[in-house]
Amino acid sequence: MSAAVIAARMASTRRPGKALADLCGKPMIERLSERILCSDQIDQIILATTTLNSDNELEEWAISKGYQVFRGSSDDVLGRLNEATKYYNLEKIIEILGDNPLIHSDMINEAIKLQESTNCDYVATLTNEYPKADKILKRFPIGVRVQVLTSETLEKCESMAKEQRHREHATSFIAENPEIFNTQFIEAKDNLNRPELNFAVNKDTHLQMIRKIFLYGLEIDPNFTLDKAIEYVDANDNLVSIMGG
Repeated sequence: MSAAVIAARMASTRRPGKALADLCGKPMIERLSERILCSDQIDQIILATTTLNSDNELEEWAISKGYQVFRGSSDDVLGRLNEATKYYNLEKIIEILGDNPLIHSDMINEAIKLQESTNCDYVATLTNEYPKADKILKRFPIGVRVQVLTSETLEKCESMAKEQRHREHATSFIAENPEIFNTQFIEAKDNLNRPELNFAVNKDTHLQMIRKIFLYGLEIDPNFTLDKAIEYVDANDNLVSIMGG
């Protein structure tokens, strides 16, 4: 069994407070955590947030749900994740961004099993965030990224990644330096191969879009699959313009 580490904070520059924003009757991060716990490979959720006072409320939420909390730097996300991994003595982490509420448990299971079967350094669901990946590989939409990293991989990034952009975007150093790491990608199958779509919640308009998708999906299953979200988007053309806004 593995620990899922959710990187989240309240002081987002583009949509402050989004982690606890309402998503069909529950905080967005709670909807996400419920979907994560549908994975039979996850037995622990750790919130990796910052030491800023604005994240006190986020810590209180996590504690109320029985989750572990680690608080670290607001700007050095890579350092925060590495310190959390050490603090909880984890051999690997499943990192999930707090603004990716459409993550599905099947994606988590597949990523963990691929890492375990190959013993690689890093596994991710492939999106356009990996410009050096083979162009022929099929890609998921932005905003449904599951990443599995070993503690050794995090430690290597910690020692080698010096630029601020690599500290703020914790795994960007891996994405830009595939020759250093043994990396494996999960390709998008069939209708999930939609790299032009973006389900990450970065603005209020994105949150409004995700609310509509959840209203549709929750009627099917609280852990509705990504293809159902894409199905809804395809039936509502106006949502595509929101993604880019």
